[in-house]
Amino acid sequence: MNQNNYSNQTLLNNEWGDVMEGLKYFVKSIVKQSMEEVIQDKMYENVVFDQNLTTRQLCERWNISDTTLLTWEKRGVISPIQTGGRKKLYSLKDVREAEVNGYIKNVA
Repeated sequence: MNQNNYSNQTLLNNEWGDVMEGLKYFVKSIVKQSMEEVIQDKMYENVVFDQNLTTRQLCERWNISDTTLLTWEKRGVISPIQTGGRKKLYSLKDVREAEVNGYIKNVA
């Protein structure tokens, strides 16, 4: 009877060990995937955030008129990059920041 109890306990320990190994593998794979996504996002930011949008591009992106954009500029939602002339450009980094921080609703 004691030997049978020991065998059952050994079997349970082996099964528990297998479950723990499976969980370790699962957690490692989730962490690896998350890290890869963060790296991809950072690479995307480095490439894309160096770009600028014109007034027309930003208005289309946010589905707003140029008058609304001007109002939002005055309110400090977004600030253009002055190019020395009449043409305004908007940093994609600033645009994404405004979107992520919830200043812009219903972005198209």
